[in-house]
Amino acid sequence: MTLREFIISRLQLFCFLVTMILVTSAVLGAVIAPEKELRYYHLFSPVIIAAACVLPTIITYFRKEPTIPEYIIRLIAELSVIEVLVLIMVSPPADVDIVYFRIMLGISVFVIYVLATLMMLYQRYLQSKKFTRQLRHLQKSE
Repeated sequence: MTLREFIISRLQLFCFLVTMILVTSAVLGAVIAPEKELRYYHLFSPVIIAAACVLPTIITYFRKEPTIPEYIIRLIAELSVIEVLVLIMVSPPADVDIVYFRIMLGISVFVIYVLATLMMLYQRYLQSKKFTRQLRHLQKSE
């Protein structure tokens, strides 16, 4: 993967994360603190959290394809850093049980991470299929 392709994939990941964080915030807010109201400045928090979550994904940039164990180790490290970042950055509402909030937040981060990883892997799969078709077309034309 070239650096340009990697940067484009990180921008796509950022947009996906902002959307997923907004949806998750709405669901968690409706369940945990439905009586609370948001101010306009609260709408910036999904953007800030998504940006902070994209930064650790830099460790998954490879100039050459990694082995499966290398890839899994880096994904685990990435998930761990993201979990810690989000748990530090997001504070629970004043009248909510902190342990329950942290568990729900941790589960949400894990689900979003899995969805984002699957989306990125599916994108790479489609890209490899495109390259395979192009190679077959090139071979037939020779």
